[in-house]
Amino acid sequence: MKKQLAIICMAAISIITACDTDDSIDRSIWINDSEDYNLPEYSEWGYNTFGAKMGRNYFVSCWHENPCIMEWHDSDKTLELTMNGCQKYKKNSSYDSYAATKEDVSLTIIFPCDSVINNCKKLYLLNGKNFDLTDPDIKVLVKRGDNLQEAITDIRSGELHFKRVQILYVNDRFEEAIVSGTFDIRYVSNGEKTWLSDGRFDLGVTPDLFW
Repeated sequence: MKKQLAIICMAAISIITACDTDDSIDRSIWINDSEDYNLPEYSEWGYNTFGAKMGRNYFVSCWHENPCIMEWHDSDKTLELTMNGCQKYKKNSSYDSYAATKEDVSLTIIFPCDSVINNCKKLYLLNGKNFDLTDPDIKVLVKRGDNLQEAITDIRSGELHFKRVQILYVNDRFEEAIVSGTFDIRYVSNGEKTWLSDGRFDLGVTPDLFW
């Protein structure tokens, strides 16, 4: 019992220390999913990671300087979410490294909002919200490598779910919004069927990452 209490106390001290360290909030933390080592586990801690199956490969966060950017468009009351990552080949276990990065990939989803979300403190309004990506009012764009950003028009199915949004304050000062959820999409591009499945994201959105 004493040993368990000591472990709990040490964990609490670690959390408090991390909250007092500015750069700890911006750090990406990758924890492998227990069922698929190629994906980060679903989390709600602001780990700044995301991932999804992309055909036989994977679309994942790749320690990008800005793994996510969000932007409010006041003209049409839409919110834009961009995840900047890369496509990687499958690995067979948690001990393997990826064979190679195939190419940089970014996924952008622009969706209408019932409420004005013009700063990251208001992102809590997305908590629990679900968006059908086949809705004609929603735009999905994909950018691969050096190619131009492509608007996806033939979406067969898809969903973006903001499962939990938390607003983080440290010492009474706003630090970030932790935006966590899931996504999937099936679409046809240039006659080729593509899909992102079992997608998950855990993003820390600071004022610098919200436009």
